[in-house]
Amino acid sequence: MARGLSSTIQTELAKDQILFGDIIEIHFDSGIQRLTNAPFSLTTTTTTGGSGSFAANGEFLSFDLVSETIDARVNQINIVLTAASSTFTNLFLNADSGNGYMNRRVVIYRLFYDAGFNQIDNPVMLWDGEVVGYKISETPKNATISVTSSSVFYDFENIAGRRTNDPSQQAVFPGDRGMEFSTSAIADIKWGRPD
Repeated sequence: MARGLSSTIQTELAKDQILFGDIIEIHFDSGIQRLTNAPFSLTTTTTTGGSGSFAANGEFLSFDLVSETIDARVNQINIVLTAASSTFTNLFLNADSGNGYMNRRVVIYRLFYDAGFNQIDNPVMLWDGEVVGYKISETPKNATISVTSSSVFYDFENIAGRRTNDPSQQAVFPGDRGMEFSTSAIADIKWGRPD
């Protein structure tokens, strides 16, 4: 685990009591959403988002354990955010927000503290990936958004091309309305001559 960690953080990890907090950055067009699960709000500098304030407002609940393997495979984690606040429900559910959530960069760091809650060295990056989906769960006592994030190579074998929707059609043939209602067609479209 000491690979890439500074000597000051390695010294802190050797102690009996370790104080740390995690921070998350979700990069949207409107700006970076910064949150922490630490018991206090903080300001720090990261290599991916520069200097910024991370709010300790209880919206960043947890994330899956990040593990490394020797196999070449796409890693994936779930990040749990609260759905009780409108911050993320607006970003994920409001299609008119202009943000879009797919393929947005998600970065998680861990910060270490001394006994006086002073930050030790720079934040350590734990995860760098992209949003590939989300799921909302509700119970009578709580509501959460589980954001699925994969490593940047999750669609490495995906072949880019045209789609059967109006924006894709307009990009190639402006003014053509052939795909205008493609998203509302419910029944299969029969092509060719009838049998």
